[in-house]
Amino acid sequence: MNNEVENIINEAVKIMIEHTEDEKKIGKLYEKHNKKIHFIPIRYRVFGGMLQSLNIQYGNFIEQLMAVIVSKDARYEIVTKYSGKKSNKFSISYENDSRIDAYITRCQVEENFDLKKEFNNLMDTIVNNKGDTFKKFTHDIDLLFRNKSTNVYYYLEIKYNDDHDTGKFVDINRKILKTSAYLIHELNITNAAQFKPILFFFNKKKMKDNIYIPEDTNIYRGDRFFNEFLNIKYDDVERYMSSLSENDTIINAFNEVYNKVMMYDSKKNL
Repeated sequence: MNNEVENIINEAVKIMIEHTEDEKKIGKLYEKHNKKIHFIPIRYRVFGGMLQSLNIQYGNFIEQLMAVIVSKDARYEIVTKYSGKKSNKFSISYENDSRIDAYITRCQVEENFDLKKEFNNLMDTIVNNKGDTFKKFTHDIDLLFRNKSTNVYYYLEIKYNDDHDTGKFVDINRKILKTSAYLIHELNITNAAQFKPILFFFNKKKMKDNIYIPEDTNIYRGDRFFNEFLNIKYDDVERYMSSLSENDTIINAFNEVYNKVMMYDSKKNL
């Protein structure tokens, strides 16, 4: 096993666990469960709540993992002003906002819709017609990085699995397009070739065809992104992650979380 792959994955897991085991979060969970009548001791309910939180955050872990992997590649620079932030202040022109909504509708209702052609036309139009009046809202950006030599920006919307229901699937694609419009304006992109939005699924499974974003140019599944962008092999990451739960480093990290909860409980009961 490639030691670099192990170290990268361990680092991403460590970041997530450290974020979860913050004493303030332990305190909030403790106060929440302290108000409930239950036969399970509060310390175990708090620890169970933290495990549940980590399980829910698995999608966030994949985001953090991909950010760490890309950051280790000397060819790229993470755009830290936006990347990984959950509360970016967006500005999108009313024109592009309406244009994207109209595009989504056309994808849904028009027969013989030339997806690749219309998608490229939309991106060109967004670049060349940024608009004059803007609406503001708050949104997150999973990963934004720049190729240092070509100065091309890559925006990734990262999902663990292609298993979203129809309504949520539409929202994901709408978000990608509107976030792209925001970033194109914010980064002062003047040529569509300077900016590439990517819908990335960590697993290779494909549930259904995407009618909003071209599969062959802007959707990456599993090893394709690794093969085209990275020196690290997807198979190495997949293999190591499969055995992660029995890794001594991970077990020790969870033991530390448990010990912190027990210590907090002891202080509360002094």
